Amino acid sequence: MSTNSKRLILANGEKYIVTIQKKKPGRSGDLPRTYDEARTLVRNELTSALGNFASLPDRKRYDDEAVLCLRLHPERMAKSYDPKGLLDTVRDLENVGSRSYKVRTQDVAQTKRIKKQLESGIEELTGRLVFIRSNDAGFRRLLKKLDESERALGKSFCEDIQSIERFDLLRSKEQLLFPAGWKEGRVELVLHPTRHSEAEQMSFLGNLFDQGAKPIMQARPYPDGPTFISCYLSEAALAAIADVNPLRAAHPLVFGGLEDLRSAALFPAPLPPSNSQRSIVRVGIFDGGIDITNAHLKDHAEQDENLSIDTPPDTQCVAHGTAVAGAILYGALNDRKIKENLPAPQVSVVSVRALPTSSISDPDLYECIDVIENAVPVRNDVKFWNISFGPRGPIADDSISRFTYALDALAVAHKVGFCVAVGNDGDAGPDLNRIQAPSDLVNGLGVGAHTILDRSITHAEYSCHGPGRECGKLKPEVTAFGGCNLNPIHLLSLNSGQKLLTKGTSFASPQVASLAGQANGYIDRSSPLLARALVVHTATHTKSKPDERLGYGAIASNFDELVRCDANHVTIVFQKSLAPKEFVKLPIMLPAGLVTVGTATIAWTIACLPSVNALHPSDYTSACIEDTFYPNSQIHRISPPKGAGRLREKILHLGNDADELNKLRDEGWTVSELPVTYSPKYRTEAQKRAVEQKWEPLVKRVVEMPADSLATPFLVLHAIPRKESTGRLEFAAAVSITVPEFQGDLYDTILRTNPALQPVRLRSEAELRIQI
Repeated sequence: MSTNSKRLILANGEKYIVTIQKKKPGRSGDLPRTYDEARTLVRNELTSALGNFASLPDRKRYDDEAVLCLRLHPERMAKSYDPKGLLDTVRDLENVGSRSYKVRTQDVAQTKRIKKQLESGIEELTGRLVFIRSNDAGFRRLLKKLDESERALGKSFCEDIQSIERFDLLRSKEQLLFPAGWKEGRVELVLHPTRHSEAEQMSFLGNLFDQGAKPIMQARPYPDGPTFISCYLSEAALAAIADVNPLRAAHPLVFGGLEDLRSAALFPAPLPPSNSQRSIVRVGIFDGGIDITNAHLKDHAEQDENLSIDTPPDTQCVAHGTAVAGAILYGALNDRKIKENLPAPQVSVVSVRALPTSSISDPDLYECIDVIENAVPVRNDVKFWNISFGPRGPIADDSISRFTYALDALAVAHKVGFCVAVGNDGDAGPDLNRIQAPSDLVNGLGVGAHTILDRSITHAEYSCHGPGRECGKLKPEVTAFGGCNLNPIHLLSLNSGQKLLTKGTSFASPQVASLAGQANGYIDRSSPLLARALVVHTATHTKSKPDERLGYGAIASNFDELVRCDANHVTIVFQKSLAPKEFVKLPIMLPAGLVTVGTATIAWTIACLPSVNALHPSDYTSACIEDTFYPNSQIHRISPPKGAGRLREKILHLGNDADELNKLRDEGWTVSELPVTYSPKYRTEAQKRAVEQKWEPLVKRVVEMPADSLATPFLVLHAIPRKESTGRLEFAAAVSITVPEFQGDLYDTILRTNPALQPVRLRSEAELRIQI
C-alpha cells in the first residue's frame, strides 16, 4: 500500500450521476374482500359509527362536523392506498390526517399473506388509519353510493371500499397517550384540522370542564396542520376529554428540568485560549443562557438578548447553558492539562436564552418553542443549533409533539440542522427509557451519550434509546462522550477558573453540533445536509452495525477525521436534488478490474431533506430516497419468453456467458434492464419500513464483498414522493470504498479516471477567523 499521508475526501461526485429509466412495479397484494362483502361491511360500520357519534354528549362533538376513522386492511399500509377514489367520488369527505393502529392478526380479513403470518405466530399487525372529516349529510351520501351497483361505480372507488377493515370512532385509549398512574401535569392536546376558528376551538374545549376549573390553555395552530394546545390538567380533567371527537391525541408535556449542576464536584480548569481570533463559524444553542463574562467564553460566544425569552435569568439555567457552550467550544475537558491554555475554538457560540419560562412551578415549553421559531429565521448566520432540553417522557408512536414538528419544519424552511439530546431516562425501565421529544425529529440528529470504561466506548446507561417513530426509527443516530459516575465529563463551571464533573446527554449533543457546524462551515460548498451525512458516515460502532443504543456509533474525534482519507480508503461526496419519481444511477467509483484480491467494503450514507406533515405520524415525511445496490454490472437476470412452461429464469454473466446468452436471446429470452441487485426484493411495505428504513431521511449502509465479485458497481436512487409531494428532493451522499489488501494507490487512480472529481476545498484560517 502507498505510504502517502492522509488526503482530502473527493467532491463533485454529482457530476457523474445520470438519470435512468426504470420500470416500477405497481401495487401488489390481494384485495381483502369481494366488493359485495366489503360494501355490506362498510355500510354496517359507517351506520354504527354515525350512531355512536350522534350519541356523544353535545360538549364532546361539533354539530356540523365529525371526524371518523377509516381503518385500512394491514396489507394496505402504504400511503398510496389512501382512499382517493372514494374521496373523489364523494366530494363532501375530506382526508384530514392518518396514523397507524394495532389489530389482532385473527381479527382481519384473511388474505394469503395474513394467513401465513398467523401460521408463523404473528399475533398482532399494524394497519393504517385515515381520518375522514365531513358532516352527517356527507357521510350519508357515501351510504347512498354504496346502494348503487358495482358496475356504475369506478374501479378505484370499489377497490378503496374493498380495502376498508373498519369505519368507526377513535377510541379513548388511542387518544389519551399517558403512562399508568398519571395524576396531573402539563399536557399537550392535538386537535384535528377544522373549519372552526381558533376562538371557537378554545370555547369548545373550555366547555368540557367545570365552570370553576377551566384550565389556562395556549393554542398554536399551524396552516394545513393540527392545532397544538398546552394546558395543565388534573386526572379528572383528562377524563373529561376522553372520546372528544375533535381531539386527535393528548400526551404529557412535562419539563423535567435541566441537569442540576449545583452539587457537581469542582476542580481547577485549564487556562483560556491565548489566541486573539474568533471563528466566524457559528453554532447556536437554545438553553438557559450563558455567563458571558466567563474568561473561557467572553471572546468566543455571544448572547442574543433581543431574541431571548423575556424572563429574568436563573442561575441554575445559566450554569447549564455555560456548560453546554463550553462543550461546543472545547469538548470534554477531561484530558486537558490545568496549567496549559486551551486551543482556540474551531467555532463560536450564539446563545439564545429559552429558559426559564415565565412560571418556575409549571414550566410551559410552548414559550421556549416560540423563542426557537422566532430566532432561527432571524439568525440566518447560524446553520446548526443545539437543544439539550425537552419534555420528559418517552415519545408516543402515533402523536407528533409541537416541539418535534417545529424543529423539522424549521430545518426544511431555513436549511438548518439541529442536534438534540435524547434524554437521561435510559435506566428508568422498559416503558420509560425510550428517546424523548424533540430528539425524534427526522430532519436533524438525535444524540445519545456514551462513556469510556476500560478504554472502550460503551452506551451510558442513563442515555435514552430507540426505537424512534415511523420515518425515523434508527435513534439515536450518533453518540458522543457524556460521562458516567465512574468517568464523568469535565465541563466549564460558572465559578471562574473552575470546571465541574457531571454526566448527561445534554453535554454529548453540543459536541455533535460543534462537529457538524465545522463540516458545514469549513468545507467550501458544503451544506447542513452534507454535514449531517458526514457526521453519520464517519461514526464508528463497536459492533460494526447500528443499534438502538449507540445508533450508527460514536462521532469522529475531530473534524480532520471527517474530511481525510488515504490510498486505500477513499470517500466521495455527492450533492444534488431529485424530481419526484426520478431514478438516477450513482456510480461507486471503483475502477473496473483494478482490485481483484481480498475484501472490498462499500459504505454509503444518504441524507435528504423532505417536508413533514404532523397530520400523518406514520407517514410523516413527504418523500424518501430508495437506494438499491448493484455490485456487478455484468451479471443479469435472463427471463424466458411468456408461455414457456416450466422454464425458469437464469442468471448469466454478459461476458463470460456470451455464447449462451446470444442463443437464449435468439429463442426469445429477455435480459433484465439492470444487473442483479444485492439489495433485498419483494418485501411488504411494513417490512421495508422495519428492515430497510424506507421513508427515513437518513440511511447508512455497509456492504463487504470479495473484491473480485465487484465490476463497475453502482447505486440506483429512486425519489419516492407521497401523493401530495411535488417539489424536488435535496440530498447529500457520502460513499466510501475500502480495499485494505490493495497494493496500489486507489485514491490517485480514482482521481485520474474521474477528472471532474476534486478534493474538497477547505476554507483557510484567514477566511474563517476575525480579530477579537
